[in-house]
Amino acid sequence: MNPLKILAGLILSFLVGLACRHFAIPAASPPVLSGALLVFMMSTGYWLVDRYVARRAAQNKQHCGGHAIEAPRRSTP
Repeated sequence: MNPLKILAGLILSFLVGLACRHFAIPAASPPVLSGALLVFMMSTGYWLVDRYVARRAAQNKQHCGGHAIEAPRRSTP
């Protein structure tokens, strides 16, 4: 985990909260501690599952047809 990204995220979230408070805009976060903990735990769970899935080898790659944007392969006669 890059510490610079964590610091940038904390600064950005502080600035968004400050702007919401200054302009009397409802904040995009829950106003109580239990709601904030719920958001934190959901984010942590998402991050942990992403790390777990990224470490596992793809088991069904042979069944994947690829992207729909790819050009069709030409067969040579």
